[in-house]
Amino acid sequence: GLIMQTYDKFVGIVATERKLPVDKLKNGIADGRVISGKDALSEKLIDGLGQIEDASDRTDQKTPGHPSMSCCSREPLRVTGEVTEWPLYHGTRADLKPGDLIEAGYNSNYGKRTKAAYVYLTRTLDAATWGAELAVGEGPGRIYIVAPTGPIEDDPDLTNKKFRGNPTKSYRCREPLRVIGEVTEWQEHSPEALKAMKDGLKRLERLDVEPIDD
Repeated sequence: GLIMQTYDKFVGIVATERKLPVDKLKNGIADGRVISGKDALSEKLIDGLGQIEDASDRTDQKTPGHPSMSCCSREPLRVTGEVTEWPLYHGTRADLKPGDLIEAGYNSNYGKRTKAAYVYLTRTLDAATWGAELAVGEGPGRIYIVAPTGPIEDDPDLTNKKFRGNPTKSYRCREPLRVIGEVTEWQEHSPEALKAMKDGLKRLERLDVEPIDD
């Protein structure tokens, strides 16, 4: 069913990114268990262990002003302020400028590619990157900072109807999104990860799985 499709896609991406045999993952560590950092390192799922400073030094994986990494520290964290608003992003191939509106009615990225009744947005740069890379059309992928002109709701394709909660912070809106800026520096997914994602979307098409658009 859908759960196994998602599991297979996830394991496939891990296998590709980490250059590990799929069978070895499925018959070993990828059984749903919670593992320690040391175990992840021994299984070659991560490149190393360290403190928060070590992760912050990996500047090739950061986007200035729009962090996409999560870090942890063994030392206490000092609160210096509170973030009350997070940017909202939209990935596309359209060449837009501040003030432009992104409206619903364009083809979806999978299934029968019917005209979507919603326009989609996210609070994570990673999800917006997928949107830019998978967008239909010509030209380079673009990621815009947007402001919805109407109410937003959880994207049911990625949240409670298929997954618990909203882990990718993905939303949809019937009203246009107003472009207020652009993220000009962002990290693309590897060719292997992109291929795995596109292969997964093709499998959904063969299974006649359509986006939830109601």
